[in-house]
Amino acid sequence: MADLSKELNELKDLKDLKDLKNINLGIFGHIDHGKTTLSGVLTEIASTSSLDKLPESQKRGITIDMGFSSFNLMKEETNQNYMVTLVDAPGHADLIKTVVSAADIIDIALIVVDAKEGPKTQTGEHLLILDNFKIPTIVVITKIDNANNDEIAQTKLFMNSILGSTQNLKNSEILEISAKSNIGIDNLKNSIMENLLKLEKENKLNRNIDNYFKMPLDHAFPIKGAGTVVTGTINKGIVKVGDELQILPINMETKVRSIQRFKKSVEHAEAGDRVGMALQNVEAKQIYRGCILTSKDTKLQMVDKIVAKVKISDIFRYNLTPKMTVHLNVGMLTVPAKVITYKKVLDPQSNKAENLIVNQVSAGQECYCSFELDDKVLAEAGDRILITRLDLPPTTLRICGHGTVESFESLKDLDIKKEVLRDGIVRIDKGRVSIEYLAPSKSNAEKLIGEKVYVIDKSKNIEEVKKLLSENDVIDSERPEYIKAIGKLKGTFGTKGVLVADFDADIGNRDIVLLKRLRRWG
Repeated sequence: MADLSKELNELKDLKDLKDLKNINLGIFGHIDHGKTTLSGVLTEIASTSSLDKLPESQKRGITIDMGFSSFNLMKEETNQNYMVTLVDAPGHADLIKTVVSAADIIDIALIVVDAKEGPKTQTGEHLLILDNFKIPTIVVITKIDNANNDEIAQTKLFMNSILGSTQNLKNSEILEISAKSNIGIDNLKNSIMENLLKLEKENKLNRNIDNYFKMPLDHAFPIKGAGTVVTGTINKGIVKVGDELQILPINMETKVRSIQRFKKSVEHAEAGDRVGMALQNVEAKQIYRGCILTSKDTKLQMVDKIVAKVKISDIFRYNLTPKMTVHLNVGMLTVPAKVITYKKVLDPQSNKAENLIVNQVSAGQECYCSFELDDKVLAEAGDRILITRLDLPPTTLRICGHGTVESFESLKDLDIKKEVLRDGIVRIDKGRVSIEYLAPSKSNAEKLIGEKVYVIDKSKNIEEVKKLLSENDVIDSERPEYIKAIGKLKGTFGTKGVLVADFDADIGNRDIVLLKRLRRWG
């Protein structure tokens, strides 16, 4: 009878588990601002490597890797039932790479700020990462029992100011708690629930289950009787016991022996679930951060070249320039890479799309980037990336920008061009308008027929005009004040590279003419 009761309880647990929707909640913030303490208060089910159990974490007194644990969140009025997986991200400056890994797998975030100390550089970096990944965020002011009212108010004011500078987090809620004294915890849980209900309403918690299976691996360890167990959060697809999968990039084929969710055995799991899996024919020591468990029909590629559309952070203090070395975060890996910045333009002469080098990209601007990575990574089109400058001091905001992978073309295939400006002089003789010095010979001049030229206002500094012209496309209907006239080269004259042209406005003898042409860059 006791065995039957136990079996019925286990069946009930499995039914309850199926009714639970898994949510991944990240906890971010500066070192010692209370992340792990808050995780401990919220946790109902501890998990592998959670709550700073790694020996090095205990030795250093800080979180050095992602910790995972969970708690149940239910709203009886709406019958909404969530199992919330807590992802405790490290706050130490030299562990920013792991923070990015955590941000890549979460649905919603808490960012904790010590009420007495206020926000630090890493607080700002974490907020930038969350803002770039468009992750809904709740600001949690912690340790309020250790601060006076003025300090709490000042920290709240400071955080409101920082949130105001973001693109996607301006309306984030700010709560005050003490995890040690259990002050404000129920209010925090209610806020998490309200945010989740809002995301459900906006269909932002829908999981990508109609796709191939993909799960980045964050831990692997041997268990007696089970073999090698791997853990991770499923990015996409569905997995079942008995499925034949592969581990990339080590190209190892394996089979799923068993699956657990929240320490309960299940027959299958899907995108969004945090799971542990026992695998056949795999040794734990062969697996490392960056390995991905995936199905045979995977779209992942092993690449060392990535092309992405990128947006530079509005508050990044430095410029992005061609051939600069940056750090590229792809999934759970951070790899040094050489970047080439460019934009897509329409060549007015050939009416063909071209890739044009951009010599400097500043805060708030967008561009395309070609990355040449020092090491190969697993990636696919559509992956989110983060660009960082980890060579900068940790007291500086090092989040450069973010983007989306578009392709894996080489620099040669992109055929990036640069703009070359040539200048000539107008000669007017007996009503005939000709232009000298744009070409050294008649044969060279003939190649320029049909191209557009610009006559410069003589009152303007030619070097400044060249800079403006190289940075901007001139549209005939929106002619800038430094352009006196626009012309079109229609033929040659004589044998020495002189050209003739028609212009849309009056010009004068010895006016300066500029010609923009595209040439191969690099």
